[in-house]
Amino acid sequence: MTFMLFIEGMDIELRSIDKEIAGKAARIRTEFKFFKTMDALQLATACLSGCDLFLTNDKQLKQFKEIKCITVEELE
Repeated sequence: MTFMLFIEGMDIELRSIDKEIAGKAARIRTEFKFFKTMDALQLATACLSGCDLFLTNDKQLKQFKEIKCITVEELE
């Protein structure tokens, strides 16, 4: 199964990075310098898309409080 078929089967919305998302990600990186750029972009996209939960394997991202971040471990 290809990645795109997996995404389509999960009914996940794909968003393009626009200026608003890039700006939000830059502000996140300014505050959390140890966050990776891709993590900041994903968090920014989630915030601006109105997501209420961000699922991650990176415990550091739980420091971001604008959206509830939980680890996969917490689901068990």
